[in-house]
Amino acid sequence: MAPAMLRLRRYFLVGLVVIAPVGLTAVVLRWIFETVDAILGEPLQAALGVRIPGLGFVLLGLVVLAVGWVVHRAVGRRILKVWNQTLVRFPVAGRLYNAASQIVQGVLSDQSRVFKRVVLVPFPSDQLWSVGFITHDDSVAASRVLGQPCVNVFVPTTPNPTTGFMLVVPRERLRETSISIEDAVKFIISAGSVAPDELGASSLRRGLDLEGLFGERKP
Repeated sequence: MAPAMLRLRRYFLVGLVVIAPVGLTAVVLRWIFETVDAILGEPLQAALGVRIPGLGFVLLGLVVLAVGWVVHRAVGRRILKVWNQTLVRFPVAGRLYNAASQIVQGVLSDQSRVFKRVVLVPFPSDQLWSVGFITHDDSVAASRVLGQPCVNVFVPTTPNPTTGFMLVVPRERLRETSISIEDAVKFIISAGSVAPDELGASSLRRGLDLEGLFGERKP
């Protein structure tokens, strides 16, 4: 291939590496904004006959803040208690509400995180290891059945980490790591091409790897 074509190819690839993360970030943020904005935005548009982009997003945020403020007051807590006790009594809706309440509170609570730390777990066989996230350090029911301490581990799929397998694993079979949650997620999404080193140095880099992009990294 001619030198000029090689340069053009490299310029194109560098431009693509620079633009793609910006575009992907913009697409995700736009989807989040439009989804949240539509919750109250569409009813407002039907009532007012005019669409004001962002109004539903702002109003929903104000509603969430107002509800949070109210339930922190004594009267709000009493209302919430009655509301909670009433909903859980319904045969079907009560089960759904109860499950949704525990899941949402577990995910969003300030006192807990869904992913505690990163471990290696023997999966899908004893000879192979997968990256997993501990979601609960003490699986009481499983520990009682198996007769040994067990933990709950989520093993995500590649390249879509939002799906995966929930495993109950004896604690002694896990291998603890010093990998951060962020590095583990990047490792999984990239199918292993973005791999953290033993010291976790990849966590220190933010954004594009400019030295690697321009081929200036020293061997």
